Amino acid sequence: MAIYRWVIEGVGRRRLSQHFLVDPSAAEYIVSLVPPGLDVIEVGPGRGALTFPLAAKSRRVYAIELDRELAEWLRQMAPPNVVVIQGDALEVEWPHADFFVSNIPYAVTSPLLLRLASRRLPAVVTVQREVAHRLAAAPGSGDYGRLTIAVRCHYDVEVLRVLPPQVFAPPPKVYSAVVRLTPRAPCVEDFEGFQRFTAWLFSARRKTLRRLGLSPSTKRVYQLSLEEIVELFRTSAGH
Repeated sequence: MAIYRWVIEGVGRRRLSQHFLVDPSAAEYIVSLVPPGLDVIEVGPGRGALTFPLAAKSRRVYAIELDRELAEWLRQMAPPNVVVIQGDALEVEWPHADFFVSNIPYAVTSPLLLRLASRRLPAVVTVQREVAHRLAAAPGSGDYGRLTIAVRCHYDVEVLRVLPPQVFAPPPKVYSAVVRLTPRAPCVEDFEGFQRFTAWLFSARRKTLRRLGLSPSTKRVYQLSLEEIVELFRTSAGH
């Protein structure tokens, strides 16, 4: 519990735009999902609620933190096997690692998940509950879309636990969810091209394939399975 007193009280009180994980049982649960003895990337360590227990079971933790003051505090407080990288996780080069963990900052959820998908690291992430619904959505549902397809191209998705706002400080206005991402064989080789295709496809999510000139089918875009979208990608434009 001493670690959590340092974490909660020691740094970042004035940074109220950030939602820090402060519940030890929630942190313990998330860390329990990470196999021991690995090199782990953690994005957005903040006050270290996950960083410290991760360091106790991991070979190395690469903590990527945008905030310069929080990064410096982590460098001073964290054990030697924590390597703090100060910078934007969407821009800095990620070190080689075996696993990915993040309480993903809300503002960068989609682009960070897309970057993670391109790396195919096993992962446990905490996201807004609405985002978790999108990741696990079935074809034909309102939550089903481009992000669903991009992540499921490389991962099996499991929504494991819902976290109430009170486990964060300050509490956000929404519930969060812990999601496990287990790598699967990629659905396509050209992932960048596939992302461009699905971005175009889902810009017309309610149109039929016949209307888009892709096939005689009257099926609408949001009703297509991952396998059907992959087939369309491969047959269109010579893929």
